[in-house]
Amino acid sequence: MDSDPMEMVGEDQLPDAQTLASLNNEIHGGIEDPTGIPDLTKATYLYQALQMVQAQCGFVPLKTAADIEWCHAHISQLGDMVQEAYEKADYSALMRLKYIREQAGRPKPRARNTQPVIRSEPSLDSAAKRALQAVIHGWSAPFIGEHHVALASNIRNMYYGTSARSAYMGHAAVIQSSGSGKSRLVHEVAKEIFTIPFNIRDPKEHINNGAYPPTDTAVHNLLMEWASEYSGLALQSRFHGFLQVVFEEITKELRGMLASRSGDTKLPLEWHEYLTAHRGMLYSRVTALAKAKDGYISAEEQKSIADNPAADILKQAQDALETLVKLVCTSSGCSADGPTTVGGSSDFKKAPLATCDELRAAFRPETIRGDPKGRLKILHILMYFDEAHVLAEVPSRLAKASSTSATVPTSMDTMETDPTSTSTTDHSMDTTDTMDKMAVDTTSTGANQNNASEPSSPPEHKTALDILVSALDDCRDLGLFTLFMSTQSSLEHLAPSAIHARSARYSALAPSMHAPITETPFDCFGDNRLVPSKLHCKDLLCNDNMRMPIDSHTIAAQTAVLDVRIMLSFEPSREAAHRHEEQLVASHMRIAYSVPKDRIYLRSGYSSEPILAEAAARQLHEWRRQCLGLEPSATGLNVVDRLRDTTDIGPAVQILRKTFDHDLLSRGEVGEVIGRLLLMLARDSATCATSSDSDDPHFSNPVPVTTFIEQLLSESFAKDVLTSRPDNLPANAPRGDLTFAEAFKDAVVNFTHFAKWADDSALSQDTALGCFIRSMAVICRNNAATVDVFIPVLMNKDAALDASVMTGIMVQFKLRAHSGTIAAYAIDATKVGLFKQTPDDDETQRHPYITLIMELGVNSEPPLLASIPVKPESKESIAVNKKLGEKTPVSNAGAPLQDTPSKVVLTPPAPRRRRGSAYPRYSIYVYGCSPTVYRVISKNERGVYKHMLGGGKLLAEHPRQDPTSLRLVRMLKPFFAIGHTSWHWLCHTRLNTDLPDESDDEGGVVVSVGGEDGPDDDDDGDDFMD
Repeated sequence: MDSDPMEMVGEDQLPDAQTLASLNNEIHGGIEDPTGIPDLTKATYLYQALQMVQAQCGFVPLKTAADIEWCHAHISQLGDMVQEAYEKADYSALMRLKYIREQAGRPKPRARNTQPVIRSEPSLDSAAKRALQAVIHGWSAPFIGEHHVALASNIRNMYYGTSARSAYMGHAAVIQSSGSGKSRLVHEVAKEIFTIPFNIRDPKEHINNGAYPPTDTAVHNLLMEWASEYSGLALQSRFHGFLQVVFEEITKELRGMLASRSGDTKLPLEWHEYLTAHRGMLYSRVTALAKAKDGYISAEEQKSIADNPAADILKQAQDALETLVKLVCTSSGCSADGPTTVGGSSDFKKAPLATCDELRAAFRPETIRGDPKGRLKILHILMYFDEAHVLAEVPSRLAKASSTSATVPTSMDTMETDPTSTSTTDHSMDTTDTMDKMAVDTTSTGANQNNASEPSSPPEHKTALDILVSALDDCRDLGLFTLFMSTQSSLEHLAPSAIHARSARYSALAPSMHAPITETPFDCFGDNRLVPSKLHCKDLLCNDNMRMPIDSHTIAAQTAVLDVRIMLSFEPSREAAHRHEEQLVASHMRIAYSVPKDRIYLRSGYSSEPILAEAAARQLHEWRRQCLGLEPSATGLNVVDRLRDTTDIGPAVQILRKTFDHDLLSRGEVGEVIGRLLLMLARDSATCATSSDSDDPHFSNPVPVTTFIEQLLSESFAKDVLTSRPDNLPANAPRGDLTFAEAFKDAVVNFTHFAKWADDSALSQDTALGCFIRSMAVICRNNAATVDVFIPVLMNKDAALDASVMTGIMVQFKLRAHSGTIAAYAIDATKVGLFKQTPDDDETQRHPYITLIMELGVNSEPPLLASIPVKPESKESIAVNKKLGEKTPVSNAGAPLQDTPSKVVLTPPAPRRRRGSAYPRYSIYVYGCSPTVYRVISKNERGVYKHMLGGGKLLAEHPRQDPTSLRLVRMLKPFFAIGHTSWHWLCHTRLNTDLPDESDDEGGVVVSVGGEDGPDDDDDGDDFMD
């Protein structure tokens, strides 16, 4: 081809500034310095360089003989272009070459300001590409909400609230699960505070897995190279040198930007936009200069740590930072944000401003470093390291050498392969390891504790992340604050507590240090809230195909699938359970809600996320197919029901058994977890039973209440339930003669997961509406004596969604060796507040409701009452009632039932004398946990259930107790309650009414009044069946 290699397309054919900077960064990290390459090999080098550009940009690679010939023919011109591109770390000119863009069949990249280009690495499959494209699109979309303003305010308060000379207080960790938006959130904070961002993620994660935002490859490679080769003071000094170069080069870059500044854009925002376009080139220059400064400390100098040979290097870094802070201060109009007191739902937007005039004098070295009280009190610069945990994972050369002689393993060493390793609970081993670490550090830090101008000398066993923290801590009083961001929630690396500290000084200061930041709400509806009255059931479906492949999965991955759906409760006193939770946060989208001030553990869980729950349901469905040996193409089969007739144990039960056997589950809540599992299995089976033969089941599709009962209970008992009548109304009362099937003929349930509730507002028609829309059932507040789980029910599947057409199933789980009284278990909907009765209510329009008592621990003989037939008019019922009736004293109403084997008991309807003013109640009492009563339990699973059944407050411990921070934690939805924090996404006045105790802990008033529901005053004939 005879095209001029200098002929280029217009700049409008380049990607947007942020994507271009990322591309330049990726390309530069993969190209060698062309300087000095012999002419003999220059053509080969140029060809490889152009291939790198094409691979990153998504062009079809150069690979034909004509391509190679073209490269040879224009070697001189191309060589100059590549040399210039390398020196500037800007490869946009090469991207614009017509030859490598416009060959036959080669796609053109997108124009500026259109969708970001997706680089087509061979290892990135189509699904990963789609996922990456969605993420990039999300980053390109406008940021919704003002959570970043609240985070910026918290960061300023952390810096301002630090007392002078407080070591290790110049940084904090941001810990949250992948995909929760923490990187985007801090990216937005950079528009509020002048920010120096670094993403040091492993570049392979971006190339192979589509992780985003892209890695700052040059920075990552430099830091990881140093971390693997150096340790102790040698590594800390290199970090000081790196920081010095960063501050100096950013000062130069900022001066250049300010020289051509026009307009009154805020400096942080202007710098943010400028850095987006120049980040790759700037960081490439920084790393090149940092490498040139490598080798600060000679072997002889390192022999005497007490002499602090790196003090001059530290001083240079501090001087460079002071110069940069002065420039930022003066360029900001002397109006840096001062300390704030955040309060109310929007007060953080009114942060008071304080001038910096009086603070400029504080930059004198004798003020900052000579006077222990001298300190720059206002934050000017934020630095953050995204995916910082990589520096804690790489073993340094000296650390590797010392580890060969170590005799005590750390807990993390064993947790890599086994979350239940005994070493994680051997406190004597942990203590020995911690004491060894403290003893080593004590000898090296004492001389430096009161001298900020001299760096502390880290012991050799510290990680590279520890040493970077120490290097940054030497600059803590100069207007700089650092964030370390990670999905890895290993607190002992990112925010160690006193018992895990690798420094005696750190251990002493740990109780007062900043707790990790977890406030990253992800439910961002903005003004696009749902309007229930305009929705129908069909509008709630998630139509994306989210089937996941069946490969080998870790225990944590399997647990995550089940945890998303039924909300597992982990044992709070088990170290292995803590590690397991951390792994779920790090790799499996579990949300970190809060880390207490002592940082010994974290509070986490799976928040209500309908799409994630649908994905988990489909993954379980695929595993069930695998158990049955079915191909993915096999549709129209109720795999849940089919497993009942096999010798296999269902995947959900397998997973639950593994977590139980590894002692990860909270033993006090095993009964509730198993109860929720049975309900979820019945819901999945109902979905399969009602799905089209030609389609895969869609688990967000509502299912009939009658089908749900048929799939939950064995056939004979389900039939009894469907033909039963209300137990609180006489047959001659309005709707008192309707069978269960007739009353709920058009009713549907819709839940794919469970969510915790914090107060007593769960049981209401308004709540039922919101939960139905979100496809969730409710786990009622802790210690609620009346109802454990509430499942919303829509009475008419074709009606517009509104609270007036909602009712529910109220469930109690009991795990007792002996059954309780039926009277004690009775639930009255009006007493718990499900329906708001008014004087003009039409009794014929009152919705029925269902109560389900699941006595999972009972396994003995049935009482006489359990033999009462469901149909009260039958001869058998008349005979039994005659035998029990008039001779039974009233006091027997509270007598316990006899121990029963697996059995379903339905109370007969009220006698004709009872008043018929109540809402129709259909009561079901299930005793036992076996295939006899539950259709979703197979014979081979019975022993597993029997084995498992035999076998502090979140908000109060959150470190930031201001109303805004607590509100943001609530918006993470660790539980639901009436108020804006739970229902901001739904246009519904009553649900969005904030209660007076909105800022209080999750406690509330217990709904129950003791559990007894005795006979009416005017009726002594139904005392034993009320």
